[in-house]
Amino acid sequence: MMTRLLWFSLLFTLSSLAFGQEKLKVEILHADEVVMDPKISPAQRLLGNVRFKYKEALMFCDSAYRFTDGNFIAYSRVRIVQGDSLQLFSDELTIDNTSKVAHLKNNIRLRENDMTLTTDLLDYDFETDIAHYFGGGKITSKSNNNVLTSEQGFYDTESKFFQFRDDVKLVNPEYKIYSDTLRYSSNAEQAFFYGPTRIISKDTEIYCENGWYNTISDLCQFNENAQITSHTTIMKGDSIFYNGRTGDGEVFRNVEIQDTTSNYLIQGDYGRHNEKERRSLVTGHAEMIQFFDGDSLFLHADTLLALPDSLGKQIIHAAQHVKFFKSDLQGKADSLTYAENDSTLILFGSPIIWSKSNQISGERIDLTLNGGKIKEMLINKNSFIISEAIPGKYNQIKGKRTVGYFKDNELHRIDVFGNGQIIYFPTEQKEEQTSISGLNRVDCSDVSLQVSDNEIVKVSLLTKPSGALHPMSKAQESEFTLEGFFWDTSQRPMSREDIFFWFPN
Repeated sequence: MMTRLLWFSLLFTLSSLAFGQEKLKVEILHADEVVMDPKISPAQRLLGNVRFKYKEALMFCDSAYRFTDGNFIAYSRVRIVQGDSLQLFSDELTIDNTSKVAHLKNNIRLRENDMTLTTDLLDYDFETDIAHYFGGGKITSKSNNNVLTSEQGFYDTESKFFQFRDDVKLVNPEYKIYSDTLRYSSNAEQAFFYGPTRIISKDTEIYCENGWYNTISDLCQFNENAQITSHTTIMKGDSIFYNGRTGDGEVFRNVEIQDTTSNYLIQGDYGRHNEKERRSLVTGHAEMIQFFDGDSLFLHADTLLALPDSLGKQIIHAAQHVKFFKSDLQGKADSLTYAENDSTLILFGSPIIWSKSNQISGERIDLTLNGGKIKEMLINKNSFIISEAIPGKYNQIKGKRTVGYFKDNELHRIDVFGNGQIIYFPTEQKEEQTSISGLNRVDCSDVSLQVSDNEIVKVSLLTKPSGALHPMSKAQESEFTLEGFFWDTSQRPMSREDIFFWFPN
């Protein structure tokens, strides 16, 4: 027995001298038993309650091998303690003294404060203090109820920054995040996205390919094909700044705000949207597209504002330099309001509407639509309806207040109330040529007219009528137009592109 003890003591002394000459970084603090047999292995074998130190990290295990080249292998109940809060557990640990990297395998747990990382393969770089796991990992945080999984990830224990790659999924009771690459600061509790990313909460889904999200403040910014879908609203832009608590979104460049229920799309250079109030504002080349079956209405204004009424239906306000185009209806105004509830389009500030061959103007024009077609028109104050009979000669209807009724977007009846005045030129067809047979001028307080194919076919003079039909040979040129007459086709938008060009009256 004494011989064995002497032999063990001699081996331990010699091995210690040898390892001391190699100036190994691993410092053995304790082992219940140390065994070294060069015939079996060129390494010290440490058994029972092994404690050792590598750089500033304390380590524990049940057994270990320390090699002459400075490498180290630890087995069973491996634990690393770094600083005051970092602990790392695994079944097996290998330290490469050349690269200063620890390779851990199986049942790995990295704990720091309330955060825990579990994986089966992890490398810890003692030079950079970065842990790298691969082959799948899971991170849980008790304070914010986050659970994150990814195929691989990096953790900088100094800066407290995580980086995750490949099939990244962050689950929280309030939301879920799916990303290709995600960086996360545990100090600031802020996530940074790189590559296609989706954030899904109860009422909102967000997509972007670059951006950040602060889980404390609920403030975030999404870039590159950014899109937020909330209830019936889809908001897109090159960049979106979003407040998850208030529901406010600010959108920059290539803005699109679409309401799938109201079936409209608003576009522009800059926009704001509040998802809780369903309120949107867009400026800079602002355009609203109202989709109808088989046709669409394109409307431009300096500023477009959409908000719900008391019934939850949308109201669109268009301010400054308003122009719109539809294949069978065009117009311009200083401002405009569209109410979805009763499909009413109201134009303010010297509005003009062109419906086929008719030019309609007044101080205010109300249009009631049905399926994208005009059903009824009300012109308040200084109403004026003009159509060209032949080049240079114009049928005209003027009054204080005018109501027009349409069939298939064509006027078929016009009622004038107050100071009614009418000029129209009866025409006749001879040898495929249209000519004027005379000038008919009527003054009557209230008038009702029947119209067919742009021709006045019947005039009903209701109150205090006066007027006469004059042959063209006896008509004076001053009688060809009513006071306030103007005919201006240059203002009429003939295409979608024309709504962005504005000319003074």
